[in-house]
Amino acid sequence: MEEYRPPKMLGKKAPLNCLVHPDQHYAAWKATQRHKMSFGEYVGALIDHAEGRPNRLDGMQPRASPI
Repeated sequence: MEEYRPPKMLGKKAPLNCLVHPDQHYAAWKATQRHKMSFGEYVGALIDHAEGRPNRLDGMQPRASPI
């Protein structure tokens, strides 16, 4: 595994550049409209959600641990 290298910051945020399939882009756009978020906020919330951290998608509540 490669060692983590911190990104160059733009203000207080790190840029995230990636490519997705058109259907994924459309689904993300629909979700941003539904949750009233920007693309960046939505991606950040997805990352937090995947890590079990509080996020806007879950109403800022930590996810319960799976049993």
